[in-house]
Amino acid sequence: MSKLRVGLIGFGSWVRKAYLPALQYDGRAVITAVTAATEKTRQLAGEILGNNVAAFDSYEDLLSHGDFDAVMIAVPDSVHQAVLTAALQREVAIFYEPPISHIRGQIPIMINRLLTSSQVTYAHLELCFHPGIEHAVNLIKSDTIGLLHNVAITLHADWGHSRDSDLCLMNRMSCWYVDVLNRIIGSIPKRVLVLDGYGCSGRMQNISTGIYDYNGIWGIFRANVSSPEGVSIIIEISGDKGDIYLNYFTGELRYRTMQHPEWIVEYISPLKPYADWPGVRENISSFLDCVISGEPSQGNAQTVAQLNLIGLASDKSIDTRGWVEVEKINLSK
Repeated sequence: MSKLRVGLIGFGSWVRKAYLPALQYDGRAVITAVTAATEKTRQLAGEILGNNVAAFDSYEDLLSHGDFDAVMIAVPDSVHQAVLTAALQREVAIFYEPPISHIRGQIPIMINRLLTSSQVTYAHLELCFHPGIEHAVNLIKSDTIGLLHNVAITLHADWGHSRDSDLCLMNRMSCWYVDVLNRIIGSIPKRVLVLDGYGCSGRMQNISTGIYDYNGIWGIFRANVSSPEGVSIIIEISGDKGDIYLNYFTGELRYRTMQHPEWIVEYISPLKPYADWPGVRENISSFLDCVISGEPSQGNAQTVAQLNLIGLASDKSIDTRGWVEVEKINLSK
C-alpha cells in the first residue's frame, strides 16, 4: 500500500515534538507539504523534513497547491477557525487541535460547518487514548466499585491563562477533559455549574472548577494552570463499593473495594516512547486508520460538536452564576 500523503499546517514545537515522532513510529504516512509563517521556520522544516517537501508561507497556498491526502493543523488559537474553515472547503481529511474557535459567538457557526462536512474530521483528543481509561471503564462495567457516584479529573499545569481569551478556562479545556468524563461515565451531562477563580484580568482565570450533572452521577473537572507543581493529570473515580485512581503521566492505576480495602496497584502505559504526551501515538495512528477506512473516529464532528456545546454552557454558567442546561447537537440542521 502506498503511503498516505500528509500536509502540515504549522511547524511549531508541538508539531516537531508530537506529530513528527508519532507519524514516524506509525510508518504509514509521508509528509509532502508544510506551511510555516517565517523563513527561519521554513528553513528548519527543510532541514528536518528534507528538500523534497514543498514549503509554503501560508496555509492558503498549501491548501490550494499542496499535494496530500490529509492535513494536520497546529496553529495559534487565534487562527484555528480560519484555517479549519479553509481546510473544510478543500474537502480533505483533517486532523486539528481544539478549540474550533477562540470566540464564543463563532463556535455555533463552526459546529454547523463540522456537522455538515463530508470528509473525515478528527480532533486531537489524546487523553482518552490512554489505555488506563479503558481499564477503568472495564472495572466500572464489571461492578468492581459498585454503583458509580462521581468521576473527577484534576489538571495542574504551569501554562498560565490566556489574557485576551474570549473563552473561560473550563470552555477552553473542556474538549479534552470533559471528553474523559463522558467516556468514563458513558453519557453527556445534562447541566453544568462553573465555580470560577478570580484575580486574573480578562475572562479566563488560572483556577476553575466545573461540575457536570450526568443524571445524578457527578463529573468534576478541576484546573489550575498556574500551579508550581508543573503538569499533572489525576483521575479519581468513586463508587458505592470502592474507588479507582489513575495517574495519566505515570500510568499508575490503583483500585480498592470495601471487601478488599488494600490498594491493588497496576501500571498501564500507552505506547512508548511517547510522542511528547502519552496517548498521542495512539491518537495519530487512529486518525490514519480513519483516513484509510473513511470511518468515523473518536474525535469525529458529532463528538466535538457536543463537547463544544458543553463548553458554551460552562461560559454561560459564569455569566449566570448558576446551573446551565447543556444543549444537545441537532443532526437535522
